[in-house]
Amino acid sequence: MNKIFLQKLVTKPNTYLLVWGYIFSRLDDDNKGVIYLYEISVKYKLPKSTLKRIVSFGVSLSGFKMDCKWISNSLHIKVLDYVDELKVVSERTKSESKMVVKRAKPKANTLYSKMVEAYDEFCQQHTGVGSKMDGMQGKAMKRIIKFLEAQCKKKDNLLENEKLDEMVLLAWKYILNNWEKLDDFNRGRIKITEIDSNMLNILSKLKEKPINKKQKQRYEQIDKAVKGATSTDYSELGTGK
Repeated sequence: MNKIFLQKLVTKPNTYLLVWGYIFSRLDDDNKGVIYLYEISVKYKLPKSTLKRIVSFGVSLSGFKMDCKWISNSLHIKVLDYVDELKVVSERTKSESKMVVKRAKPKANTLYSKMVEAYDEFCQQHTGVGSKMDGMQGKAMKRIIKFLEAQCKKKDNLLENEKLDEMVLLAWKYILNNWEKLDDFNRGRIKITEIDSNMLNILSKLKEKPINKKQKQRYEQIDKAVKGATSTDYSELGTGK
């Protein structure tokens, strides 16, 4: 950040400085970054509209040439160069309203964002639309990460952080990729909060030995026979009537 940019930010609410400080902290060595909206939203408890307003304000007054795009629920940003003269532009120009952005797959760079990315792909496959994340869903995702980390450490408590993240992501993808193996009740509960609250049952179901079609039909026949027997009135048996 440069001095003029900081002076502009401090005239706004504290969240402006916090959000832009977070954005700059997430840039890599090439001054590029992909930041999921949920990360900042959960961290600073801000709605999507406010975050976009803060980002637009900063882009127009930062003193840097920036390539900044919103793609799905992620901010793609690259600081290109420093400019001497600041030019204030409106948050939405006529050309921006007509701009068509080609959808690209975000490059996730944290375990949380990778987990969200995998979940987003899962939602698109099963519902035809991307995931809907909010503060509650974000907190549930963090609980899932902690749970899976604990399970991975039980198998190998010497795992380094990078390897641990890799194992947690693999476990998460295993759950999502095998979703069709679950029963009808669990298959229909795909919110992050629902998966979190039902994780033990989900893992138990995934470990069960698959039942083939013939066995399933046999179980259904037995079930019907049992239900029929229990509903029959046997009170007049042996009365001679």
